[in-house]
Amino acid sequence: MGGTPKPTREARSSRERQAGKSAAGDARYRAIVDTAVDAIVVIDERGRIEAFNPAAERLFGYTAVEMIGHNVNMLMPEPYHGEHDGYLARYRDTGERRIIGIGREVNGLRADGSTFPLELSIAEWRDRDKRFFTGVMRDITERRRAEELQRLLVNELNHRVKNTLATVQSVAGQTLRNAADLGDARESLTTRLLALSRGHDILTRESWDGAELADIVAAVVASHGEVERFSIEGPPVRLAPKAALALSMALHELMTNAAKYGALSNADGHVRLVWKRVATADAQERLNMTWEEINGPVVSRPTRQGFGTRLITGGLARELGGNVRLDYRPGGVVCEIDAELARTGQSNRFIRGAA
Repeated sequence: MGGTPKPTREARSSRERQAGKSAAGDARYRAIVDTAVDAIVVIDERGRIEAFNPAAERLFGYTAVEMIGHNVNMLMPEPYHGEHDGYLARYRDTGERRIIGIGREVNGLRADGSTFPLELSIAEWRDRDKRFFTGVMRDITERRRAEELQRLLVNELNHRVKNTLATVQSVAGQTLRNAADLGDARESLTTRLLALSRGHDILTRESWDGAELADIVAAVVASHGEVERFSIEGPPVRLAPKAALALSMALHELMTNAAKYGALSNADGHVRLVWKRVATADAQERLNMTWEEINGPVVSRPTRQGFGTRLITGGLARELGGNVRLDYRPGGVVCEIDAELARTGQSNRFIRGAA
């Protein structure tokens, strides 16, 4: 009798082995894809999603059941959403590759409507006569933030270096112009640069977010070496970086002059340094600070205005956005500083109230 010949035992066994190998290969592939850290999406040549791994579910906020069979452009914001089908059609017709490659950065669209940057790698493969594309995606939001932060830090560093060099140039020029001789110039310039350095050290510890007024005062007093000759009192007040540097250098000038000619030049003199916060009629706050030399030698107003005096009465007043008055009383020099404390949110002010 005629009919289709039955497969031999060997043929059946070969097919079963091939089927077993295929099933084992599929299981290994599925285990790799399902446990991958990166999102993996497989689409056909018309953009329909064939596979959507758990990492893709976590990344986009859709389940695999919701996505299988749908167009992958659901995961793309404009302009990618409207252009993607055209890319695939052009590739099918002309072979022009616009999306195939490694390390392409695009934007993704989550189920909640939010967009985010992602790195996309795409590979093409075939199964018999069918063509597929596998996309491997990684959220690079944190990397973008890190890159932006690095860019901001480099720009800020460049700005601060330029400002510091300009300050050093100004200090050096003024010191040399007013020095009696080379030795005097060397000593004055060295001590002023050290004062600037101490201010920078305090700001560096605070990541240049600002500095406590008490810390600035403590650093200046410690540099003199006789802490017991200072009486210090005042509430917490936080200064912006420019104000902190300006005040640090101005206090250094006051201390240097006191050590050479004023209350710190004899055995009995001392300095009283106090500050307070004062409420005004319009509900603002001001900072009042007083440097007062006591029991020093009799002083008189200098015949000429040196760099230190100009730094205190001019530069400091500008940086604090207030007023500075220097009074040469017979009993000792008194420096009075008055500046507005910024209201909450006024980041453009040079002095901020402590939180």
